[in-house]
Amino acid sequence: MFFTDKFDFDKHPYTDLACERRRLDINTTGVEYKKELGVVGSWERIRISSKEGAESIGRPIGTYDTLLLERMDLLENEAIEDAADEVARELCYMCDLNSVVPERVLVVGLGNPELTPDSIGPAACRAVKATMQIKSFDKELFEGLECSEIAAVTPDVASKSGFDAADYVKGLCSVMKPDVVFAIDALASRAVSRLGTTVQISDTGIFPGSGIGNHRGAICRESVGVPVIAIGIPTVIDSRMFWLDARGSSEPCDKDASGASMFVCPREIGEIVKVGARIVGEGINQAFGLFY
Repeated sequence: MFFTDKFDFDKHPYTDLACERRRLDINTTGVEYKKELGVVGSWERIRISSKEGAESIGRPIGTYDTLLLERMDLLENEAIEDAADEVARELCYMCDLNSVVPERVLVVGLGNPELTPDSIGPAACRAVKATMQIKSFDKELFEGLECSEIAAVTPDVASKSGFDAADYVKGLCSVMKPDVVFAIDALASRAVSRLGTTVQISDTGIFPGSGIGNHRGAICRESVGVPVIAIGIPTVIDSRMFWLDARGSSEPCDKDASGASMFVCPREIGEIVKVGARIVGEGINQAFGLFY
């Protein structure tokens, strides 16, 4: 828990991970936390059930489950498949928790496909096998597959498309009327150890760009009209985290250090994105679609 051991949330807000926003030294009313082993890796599970808890964590009321793996670019095929299994089980659990019967599923890959650290969403979407078109062509064949109707889209970023991803998803939901939206995005972390090793899954939707201070429209139940389950993998970290760690201080950065801040990623980011996208895409396929 790099953030909670080292410095103040209000001074250093750049993280999308609920487990990094939780204060280790305070038992907050309305925040439940537990750790458990998975078939591969381990889970950190946070349940926020009150306004006080939401204010403490800086995230809405809901469930935030985080899978910690070995670094993804070092995983072998069997470990990748096991990680996809973990994601599949968690997505089914999130649907059950929110009383969702996922007969029709919309998968949204957020981010810029031309910027590697931000391309996890589009890459994961490419790994998802769309099935909605099968039903329109051959209903009998589709029923024999025993899978959900799945559509997978990549809205791109506002600087290229000219409109906000939240508006794009809202429009699609009004036409498609899915039972659930799975929104996949790259995240920011405060800890190097979490880059390319972590999958966070939450049932409160997603706020694109919030981890790096670039807030966009929210994609959540309130904005699009259906439950939104967010899936994210941290790929970047604020460079000030290195400076503070080396300095061994909880004091805020001075003007020069703050001004030099930038978001950086591991040099192995290409392979991390490739494997992370496979884990998430195959997890969705296994839980709701075609998996072979």
